[in-house]
Amino acid sequence: MTVRDLHLVSNSTNNMAISSAPNPLLDVPGFEHIRRKWNVAYGIHAARLLPGEYYVTVGDEGIYTTLGSCISACIRDRVSGVGGMNHFMLPVAADEHTWKTTSVSAATRYGNFAMEKLINIILKNGGQRQNLEVKLFGGGRIMQNMSDVGMLNIAFARDYLQTEGLKVVAEDVG
Repeated sequence: MTVRDLHLVSNSTNNMAISSAPNPLLDVPGFEHIRRKWNVAYGIHAARLLPGEYYVTVGDEGIYTTLGSCISACIRDRVSGVGGMNHFMLPVAADEHTWKTTSVSAATRYGNFAMEKLINIILKNGGQRQNLEVKLFGGGRIMQNMSDVGMLNIAFARDYLQTEGLKVVAEDVG
């Protein structure tokens, strides 16, 4: 998609860019439920994640979400390009949540499930553990008078990645 493929539509009240982009093709099965749209500014398809979701792609796609105290880990194989993002709300499940008794989106609201699931799908689709690099985002303190869930999420993510031997190349947390 190039700038030549966009058409500017004008009327008396607004101007908007209309894209003639093709429908996005899923390159990794299992993510049909994720909302994807064409991003005119970047010229790519972009997947939008909600809390408890994750997404993996082997192509040129963007992935975005909105964060507060939640954390998103963006993990990619710097050689093959396969990568993805998760969006988790709490560090670990406090009760007996397991993959067998809990739906995937409910389980992946917890960092311990979300990180494991994202890494495993990246590896399953051609990523190599020694080539993985990570960027962390989120973990803000939303309410001053409440417990600092964001800081707990940050501590969990850093500890998890260190235990797994994965390199954090950038972060914007806290």
